[in-house]
Amino acid sequence: MSQTSILAAVSAPVSTLEPEINDELRELEVVSRDLETHTLSANTRRAYAGAWRDFAAFCSVHDLEAMPAHPETVRWYVAWMSVQLDDLGGPRWSVATIRQRLAGIADAHLRSGALDPTAHRGVSGLVRGLAKLRAMRPKRKRPLLLDDVMRVITAMDHDVYPAGVSAARDSVAVWLGFAGALRRSEAAGLTLDDLELHQRDGVHIRVGATKADQDNSAPDVVVLPYGSMPSTCAVCTLHRWVALLVADGDQRTTMRLLLGYQIDEHVCGRDGGPGLVSSADLASPTPLLRATYRNRRLATIHGRGVTGDALHTMLRTRIAEAGMDPGTYGFHSLRAGHVTQARRNGASTEEIMRAGRWKKAETVDVYDREWNPAARNSVMRLGL
Repeated sequence: MSQTSILAAVSAPVSTLEPEINDELRELEVVSRDLETHTLSANTRRAYAGAWRDFAAFCSVHDLEAMPAHPETVRWYVAWMSVQLDDLGGPRWSVATIRQRLAGIADAHLRSGALDPTAHRGVSGLVRGLAKLRAMRPKRKRPLLLDDVMRVITAMDHDVYPAGVSAARDSVAVWLGFAGALRRSEAAGLTLDDLELHQRDGVHIRVGATKADQDNSAPDVVVLPYGSMPSTCAVCTLHRWVALLVADGDQRTTMRLLLGYQIDEHVCGRDGGPGLVSSADLASPTPLLRATYRNRRLATIHGRGVTGDALHTMLRTRIAEAGMDPGTYGFHSLRAGHVTQARRNGASTEEIMRAGRWKKAETVDVYDREWNPAARNSVMRLGL
């Protein structure tokens, strides 16, 4: 008996002849296949596909059965991943990545009608042991507080052409991450018609389906508030950027808008006057944060939106331009900064959860304990 047959957990499903079905049922089958593709997000599908390719390659090298796989085969695969090292001599894959790969293996088996070998106690126990062995504090991005945000935005060239075009867009992205507490994927996915100008609150943003709410069933309205000063007014920044979009690439109009920015004055209609843009300018399903191209003499705003990864890279670049070390920062630093700054200013956990759409108070407390340890701490009441 061969090694692969000994380690076969279950027999593969017996193939059956396709039953005779009519044209209507064939169309419904196409619809059902399409619906099935929406079960998982595109990123998850890509991750699972990569996990399966890697596992299948491992099995091929060692003459093992990949489908259906025996739990012992998966244990060997986990052990193999645990001893692989990167160029710096550290673990090549984190425990989280290993768990994600096991999820990909499980998904492939269940979709094929086979038993899930990763659910075996021998596999789950092995992963728990590896997690304990490697137990370490997760590396979280440092928060960007309000002073940091202002430093980053102030360092941009706002009133010159063509650099001011990118500065206008990047300022909006920064405020969306800090004041709106949006994830980078959420900010990148916004369209103009997701925004609603609100005379009292500033701007209402309907985020829609997100990483934490994929079926779009939770409340999703985010408020981008007026600022007490033009320099801290996220709504003014939004008006300036949308005004450039409305100019539709007209170089002369774009230059006029940049030179007449009046950054020391509100342009959002907060004081009762008209803003640079109106609700009619937001009645479009086109991306809010769009890709830009510029050289020394010309700037072009493309029709396609930016990606979340591009926003992450942009912010790190802007942080470096502001004279700060970008090594420990990322776009998530803005969301973390929202929590930390709000808590330092006396916001309650409930208020922060509502702003950031967190479902658990424990998630907010993680940021609080990490970056604001003196708050609500009895050590401050010892009378020392």
